[in-house]
Amino acid sequence: MAAILEGLRFQPGTSFIHRLDPRVKLLISSTLLITALLYSEITVTSMIVAVEAALSAASGTLRKWAKTVYGAIPLIVLVFVMNYIFLSLQAGGFADPDVIYRSFAAAYRLIGFLASFSIFFLTTTPEELGMTFTKLRIPYMYSFALISAIRFTPVLAEELQAIMDAQRARGLELDKGGPITRIRRYVPVLIPLIVNVLRRSYELAEAMEVKCFGASEKRTFLKELRMRPMDYIVLAITVICLAASISARFLVALQVP
Repeated sequence: MAAILEGLRFQPGTSFIHRLDPRVKLLISSTLLITALLYSEITVTSMIVAVEAALSAASGTLRKWAKTVYGAIPLIVLVFVMNYIFLSLQAGGFADPDVIYRSFAAAYRLIGFLASFSIFFLTTTPEELGMTFTKLRIPYMYSFALISAIRFTPVLAEELQAIMDAQRARGLELDKGGPITRIRRYVPVLIPLIVNVLRRSYELAEAMEVKCFGASEKRTFLKELRMRPMDYIVLAITVICLAASISARFLVALQVP
């Protein structure tokens, strides 16, 4: 889980992707996600994953992007097993090649889903996220809540891992026993985590009160988002790719009898 959440942590850099307007990066991630939702073919999913890997390599965040994909392996395996069992029961057999293909395709698409927005969060600062949501006419109260969740989720994941390691050092066996036994053994892990979450919440609330959060309805920023010529070029290419993806999907749907 902590590896998946690494994809939400901003990684500083000076790459071309980092310098793009965050609204353009948001559109790129949305285009990848929409394309992954529209197509279930393994070839198209492979193209999406290849584009995501190329973008992460260009931004210098390939290692963290790979960690996100690696951390999702248990979830991917679970999706494959569940689809395989469900589709096999429908088909009346567990050796149908089509069932295996469809199960693998569904699990493979999950990589495209999880990694599509990882590039956006890895190359966009929390301040840029706030400005992006403000430009999209989202109330700043909701934007701040979302940004805070994104910023603190990886931190909480690290604290969870640290608490688990500390409890294991004290002799707590978290990986043995049945499901009910394992759930009970996680109580000494969850209680310190909840205490830390509450403590952080109080500290954040006090800091917001000291800085008069919400005193002014109009939010101002130190920097303003401005589109550059390169942003418009990338934006046009992304819009064309999105339109082509949607058009091709509907054309194929119309040709199918």
